[in-house]
Amino acid sequence: MRITVSSRAEKELKKIHKIDQIAIVKKVRSLTVQLHKEKLTGYKDIFRVRAGQYRIVYRERKDEIYIILIGHHKDIYLLLTQLFK
Repeated sequence: MRITVSSRAEKELKKIHKIDQIAIVKKVRSLTVQLHKEKLTGYKDIFRVRAGQYRIVYRERKDEIYIILIGHHKDIYLLLTQLFK
């Protein structure tokens, strides 16, 4: 399974401290074998996963995981609503 990261998610990831970046990247890599998925309420086919105080919002397709956003838990949902207006 292939993992694709959006340019916006990549930009947000670069703003995060290095130690948290490492934890987030490990969590993203584990998405390919993760069995438990948390669907994001109010959105079709969009999931989230926790990485410490950060959230990874992604869409899963047949052979690809597309990372939509990465951000702090207090900001991520506001960013998501702005993105999907």
